[in-house]
Amino acid sequence: MRLLIELLRLLQFVIFIRVLLTWIMPGQLPAAIRPVANVIDNVLRHFRVLIPMGPGFIDLGPLLLMLLLEVIAMVVTSMAYSGFAYQY
Repeated sequence: MRLLIELLRLLQFVIFIRVLLTWIMPGQLPAAIRPVANVIDNVLRHFRVLIPMGPGFIDLGPLLLMLLLEVIAMVVTSMAYSGFAYQY
């Protein structure tokens, strides 16, 4: 259970870094980062929610995905502390 929670936290961190990179480096990414960014972008594509704001758009997909991961982590944590995972 602890490993799953840590993996969820790591995924949230990677998504956060990817969002920051789109602001800092909006063009071509370095070759070392590109494979991870492509995987994250493919996952985020399913969560894309565009809200028009003036001349551009705000994408709330990363926020929704991070919120979903947080909810999953909270459920897994509560299951682990309640002993639910060990009651077969």
